[in-house]
Amino acid sequence: MTEAIYLEVSEKTEAAKKAGRRVSVSGMLKFLGVSRSGYLAWLHHVPSDTEKRRKAVKAKIQDVYDDSKAPS
Repeated sequence: MTEAIYLEVSEKTEAAKKAGRRVSVSGMLKFLGVSRSGYLAWLHHVPSDTEKRRKAVKAKIQDVYDDSKAPS
């Protein structure tokens, strides 16, 4: 789903560039159905210690999994 949204936004941005128009942040947020306050909260989000730790553990698990699937 995230990839589909990314592609749609990329196409919209590219079409605007070809037409010589600029794409506004507020216009793109409206297109995506995202509030400006929600966007700004996401933009300035600082990960908590728990988020950082979970991300590190997830990366370690992925590494172990990838190593177990590698041909010997």
